[in-house]
Amino acid sequence: MDEVPDTALDLARLVDELTVLDQRRVDIGESLVHLEYLYSRMGERQQADAARKAFQERYVGRIYELADGLRT
Repeated sequence: MDEVPDTALDLARLVDELTVLDQRRVDIGESLVHLEYLYSRMGERQQADAARKAFQERYVGRIYELADGLRT
């Protein structure tokens, strides 16, 4: 019977970890968008393109992967 409370604590811990990771991912996405904006304003087209590409392929791409996983 002690296994049930331990399992519940493990679940709560994992949910907390996921919450922190999700927030970190959002923060990184915001930073990429901000960098793209700054580079564009400075006329640094190549860097702006690189920041946009990273956002689209890594950040948004991962969101799509997660959404696809939820559908299956």
